[in-house]
Amino acid sequence: MRIKNKFKFIRSMAIIIFLLIALSNISVAKSNEEAKIISYTVSNGETLWSIAEEYKAENEDPRQYIYDIKKLNNMDNSNIYEGQILQIIKEP
Repeated sequence: MRIKNKFKFIRSMAIIIFLLIALSNISVAKSNEEAKIISYTVSNGETLWSIAEEYKAENEDPRQYIYDIKKLNNMDNSNIYEGQILQIIKEP
């Protein structure tokens, strides 16, 4: 009896793990369709604010977009320099 219960448990766990992986892949694919990450080279005089104003979604708060850029690029502060390459989110 114990072997049957172990088999059922293992089978159930495998199904749950498979479903979780499948669902996470669906959400990643959906988010990739909605937004695209591109490489952006900073020009002289640009700020994260000016980049946000140009590339953020129409109704998005520039502060949220700046937060997302900083997180995407592992930035601790908002300092950027000419020639720096940033990964930014480009909305369709």
